[in-house]
Amino acid sequence: MQSAQWDSIVRYITEELSVSPPERPPERPKLTASVSQPLPITPPDSNAHTPQDEQRDVVSVSVIFYPGSTPDSLPSDLALLTSDDVFFYVHSDKLLAASDNGFNMMLPRGSMQGLTGDPPLLFVPEDSMVLNIILHTIYNMSAAQFSPTTQAIIDAVDAMTTYGIPAKTYIAPSTPLYLHLLANAAINPIEVYALAASLDIVELAVGASAHLLSYPLSSLTDELATKMGAIYLKRLVFFHLGRCEALKRLLLPPPPFHPHTTCGSAEQTTLRRAWALASAYLTWETRPDLSTSAIETALYPLGDHLACKECRRLLKERIGDLVVQWAQVKRKTTCRSWLIRVRVGRGKVNFRGCCTSSAELAITRWACSVLPGGNRRHIVVELISTSFPAASDR
Repeated sequence: MQSAQWDSIVRYITEELSVSPPERPPERPKLTASVSQPLPITPPDSNAHTPQDEQRDVVSVSVIFYPGSTPDSLPSDLALLTSDDVFFYVHSDKLLAASDNGFNMMLPRGSMQGLTGDPPLLFVPEDSMVLNIILHTIYNMSAAQFSPTTQAIIDAVDAMTTYGIPAKTYIAPSTPLYLHLLANAAINPIEVYALAASLDIVELAVGASAHLLSYPLSSLTDELATKMGAIYLKRLVFFHLGRCEALKRLLLPPPPFHPHTTCGSAEQTTLRRAWALASAYLTWETRPDLSTSAIETALYPLGDHLACKECRRLLKERIGDLVVQWAQVKRKTTCRSWLIRVRVGRGKVNFRGCCTSSAELAITRWACSVLPGGNRRHIVVELISTSFPAASDR
C-alpha cells in the first residue's frame, strides 16, 4: 500500500477519535457523599503485583448535614447513623426543640455544645432518605431537590410520631413539607389524602381530593379506609356521589319549546325524547371525572337530523349551559359549618359546629347538660351563618 494511502487512513481515524462525546444530562443531587479514608498499610512486598490492591474504608455522609455544614450558626454536636450507614451531623438543641419526648428518649435534656471531642453518635432505625426528610422538616428546609417518593414521605411522617415531633404542626399550609406533599398529590392522591385525613389537615385533604375524581372507590383498601377514618371517608364518598347526582340533575331539563313557526310540536317532542335517551345514556355511564367533551360528544349529534334552525339553536344553547354548569360543580371536597348562637335568658353563646342536620339538637343537648334544670326552658337556638369552612367534623 502506498504511503499516501496510509496517511489518508490515519488522518480519517484521527478525525473520528477527535469528535467530542455528547453532553451528559445533568444529574440529580446526591443524598450522600462518599469519603475515602486510607488504612495504615505496611511497605509493599517485593512480590506484590500492583499497588491497586490497597484497601480503603468508604464512609457515606449527608451532603446537607455534614461536619462543618451551615444549616445553623453553631457547629453540629451530634451524629446520627442510619440503617443504611449514612452519617448525619446535626444540632441536639434543634432536635430537642422539635420533639416532646427527647427524640424518642435518645437525647438528654440540655444542649451538647459544651462537650469536647467528637460528637456523640446515635443509631436510628430509619434509612437515610426517611431521616433526611425528617431533618429537613425540623430545620424548615425543603427536601424536594432529592425527589423523595410519596411512600418515603409517609414513612418520615410516621417516624416523626415516634420521635415526638408533632407532624400536624410541620405540615401546616405553606410549610416545605406541606408544599411537597401537595405536589405529590397529583401522582399519589389517595395516599396523600389518607395521610392528611389521619392528621386532620383539611387543607391538604382538600388539595389532594381534586386529583381523586377518577379514583375508583371500589379499589379502596381496608388499610387506607381505616387510616383516613370515618369522617374523611364519608367526605370522599359523598364527593363522588355528589358530582354524579349533580350531573343527573343538570341533564334532566330538555331543550325548551319554541313557537310553532317552522316546525310543529311533533318535531320538538321528538327532540325532547332524543334528549331523554341521550341523558339516560350519560346517567348510566356517569362518573365523577366525566369530561365536558364527552358530554358534547353524546349530545351534539342530536342536532344532525334537525331541519328546524330554531331547534338546532336551542339545542346548542342547552348543551352550552349544561357544559358551563357541569364545569362549575365542585371538584374538591369541602366542609361547611354552622355558626349557632345559643341564647340562655339574656346571655348569648356562639358555637361553631359541623354542617349536619342534627346540629341544633346537639347544641341544645349540650346547653341542657351544662345549665341548671330551671333555666332549660329559656334556651333558644339560632342559625346565624353557614358560610365559613370548618377545621373538622366534631
